[in-house]
Amino acid sequence: MLKSNKGITLIALVITIIVLLILAGVSIAMLTGSNGVLTRASQADDNTQRAAIADKVNMALQSAYTDAVVANTTTPTIQKEKLISIYGTDNSGETLAITSGTLGTDQTVTATVTIDSDVYTVTLTKSGNSYTTNADAVKLPGEV
Repeated sequence: MLKSNKGITLIALVITIIVLLILAGVSIAMLTGSNGVLTRASQADDNTQRAAIADKVNMALQSAYTDAVVANTTTPTIQKEKLISIYGTDNSGETLAITSGTLGTDQTVTATVTIDSDVYTVTLTKSGNSYTTNADAVKLPGEV
């Protein structure tokens, strides 16, 4: 009478391990690397931070410009102190400082936004009689 063998063969076990190693390699490659999920998530977080700061600064700029128009309809000029005050009031715990350029006369003005001791550099560009900025004009801490 023949004896029935039950179980898996060594070849089947080796093939299974090889397949698992290939899957693990593909998964690790998808997570890391220059186009991996983790890298893209970090870039998305940076882009979100830039856009949020640009939106906050734009809101303060437009509010300050509206106040300037109401105060003087002939030549409305945003006052630096007014912009800083509006930004600080709307974004408690954050500070805005104009570090170079003069509002109302220069085409570009550089400002810094400080959030939780992180300093972001923001470039304001003259647009008509007011200024605007966008996410591309925001530099995160450590960027040149």
